[in-house]
Amino acid sequence: MKNFIIGLLVVAAGAGVYFFVLRKKDKETKVAFSKEWVIGKWKADAGTDSVFSAYSYDFLKEGIILRAANDTLKADTLHYEWNKANALVWKDDTADSTGKTFTIIKLTQDSLQVQSADSVSILFTKLK
Repeated sequence: MKNFIIGLLVVAAGAGVYFFVLRKKDKETKVAFSKEWVIGKWKADAGTDSVFSAYSYDFLKEGIILRAANDTLKADTLHYEWNKANALVWKDDTADSTGKTFTIIKLTQDSLQVQSADSVSILFTKLK
């Protein structure tokens, strides 16, 4: 009888540890945000990556990004969509099947932080 009770305690402890670790892992991977918060005009701060910092970005509801150099009024048109993992996918053309995927690190109503597959982190600040 003693062995049976000890066995039950070991099984219960193992199950508790398993669910605690699993729940902790789920909390770390979920980032809560509203996809509509991305809509608006943004300025990028990519640190040493001056390619992103040289532009301002206007995310439109229709899945279009207007990218304009800071010293010109002419804008390039890019496209964006959300994939199943809630990552932001940028495309040069709607026919582009792959695009560049950015994982959302943080998205609030006034800041957006993304990370590319090659670990480049970009912080966007919403323009007023």
